[in-house]
Amino acid sequence: MTAFRLALLALLGLVVLRPALADGWTATANPMSDPRWAPAYALLAGGTRGLIAGGYSFPTDRCVATADEFDPQTRRFIPCAGRLAVPRNFAQASLLPDGQALIAGGYNTILGSLGSAELYDPKSRTFVLLPSRMETPRELFTATTLADGRVLLVGGFNTHRGRTQATAEIYDPATRAFTPTGSLATDRFGQDAVRLADGRVLVVGGTHWFVGHPAVKLASAEIYDPVTGRFHETSAPMHFPRDRPTATLLLDGTVLIAGGQNDAGEPEQAEIFDPRTETFALLPGKMISPRMAHAAARLPDGQVLLAGGWSVPLAATTGSMERYDPSPRTFTPAPTLPEGAHDQALLVFPSGLVLVAGGKQAGGGKETSLATGYTWQTRPQTSHQ
Repeated sequence: MTAFRLALLALLGLVVLRPALADGWTATANPMSDPRWAPAYALLAGGTRGLIAGGYSFPTDRCVATADEFDPQTRRFIPCAGRLAVPRNFAQASLLPDGQALIAGGYNTILGSLGSAELYDPKSRTFVLLPSRMETPRELFTATTLADGRVLLVGGFNTHRGRTQATAEIYDPATRAFTPTGSLATDRFGQDAVRLADGRVLVVGGTHWFVGHPAVKLASAEIYDPVTGRFHETSAPMHFPRDRPTATLLLDGTVLIAGGQNDAGEPEQAEIFDPRTETFALLPGKMISPRMAHAAARLPDGQVLLAGGWSVPLAATTGSMERYDPSPRTFTPAPTLPEGAHDQALLVFPSGLVLVAGGKQAGGGKETSLATGYTWQTRPQTSHQ
């Protein structure tokens, strides 16, 4: 791995139905076909399968082109019939209206930041390289599916320019082409983004960096309006700068902003974004464990699961888990993962089955990528409020 790449990674630093969670995690019936740090992943149409593609393999010291589907019924990984045309990690996967998945951008060990994109066909279980390229190469960017099925790609890092990006673009499944749209006020990578209930897209945090200059971790947030094709800054920034946070839409239309890292460490308090006022409010209670480069997903009952990540206090990856309950607005512990990792895949199936797979495990001067997967079944039970 090049010195430049190491420097870049150093900057990254991670009556109501409620589920009675199982006592612990269960290993999947088999591992993935390759270890995968920062793979692209998505639920396929109907949530009957999950796709996990690409990623970086420490054993081979390169990005991989293999991909696996996960079957929640058998709890097995099934190697895809085809391979990615370009091996990549830190790419983004987005489900399209026709059931195919867009795999866009990312990083390649030889090529650097990528401007290419591919389509995955779940019928043939193969990939096709798109003739249309992205407007600019991107890694550690966000891809958000809009209400009309188009995909918004925002920011990221470009190794060929040695800096973060302010540009954004739209992928249109009807034309299979990328077109530029409005730009961010502040270029950034390592941010998170989420589509709001009204169709707009919230972009939060990340890091601004130009090689040779100090990196600036960001508290600012911006909103993209697909009607005007423009971004504007929120009425107020977050209370803390946050690099590699997660943003999760709650059932009431607000957004949970959790984790991330800044120059003072990892914020222990999460924030709630209110799209009506475009402001952030700190939650009174602390998270169970500070974390960055973690994974987050909303469970079927509306609670939010936070998984793994990098822990600055531990100087290592963590397997700790917690969930946020919007009703009392508190975090509670969840069973610890058998293997701690950051930049792993996290998928929640309609049945409530949770899958965590892959990621990077680091600590004590050692690092590796994981091929293992673990499942956790939430069991809906009736409770009254």
